[in-house]
Amino acid sequence: TPSPTAIAPIISSPTLSPVTTTPAPFALPPVEFAPTDPPVFTAPPVELVTPKPTTSPTKRPTPRPTIQPTPRPTPKPITKRPTPMPVVISPDSWFCAKSSFTENWNILLEFGECDKRCPSMDNSDCEPGYQCRQSDECLELVGPS
Repeated sequence: TPSPTAIAPIISSPTLSPVTTTPAPFALPPVEFAPTDPPVFTAPPVELVTPKPTTSPTKRPTPRPTIQPTPRPTPKPITKRPTPMPVVISPDSWFCAKSSFTENWNILLEFGECDKRCPSMDNSDCEPGYQCRQSDECLELVGPS
């Protein structure tokens, strides 16, 4: 039989040295606890008195009793709801608007006289300081091209 050292060689463990600590360079003052808010005073609890429950039904009827017999629920509708028409964006409704910003950096658009169209729907059709935007009001004022 092989010896135990032949199966697993014994490896020497590293030597451990004691850990030394250095004292803190300063000491913290002791903590004193003091309340920061004045105490809250509450009123003593009040016992609420509720009337005893009735042993039998009350003698007064309800103001509006349920009609007997109750009607059946309405049946499901047979026809389906109509599908909304897709929104068609017409290049006729795009105009150059003077753009500026509010103090909160919200964009402010002024269409003015609606005189400059941008049918490509791109800002390159407009002068510097203007943006190409859709405006139904300008389309109503000027009309289609």
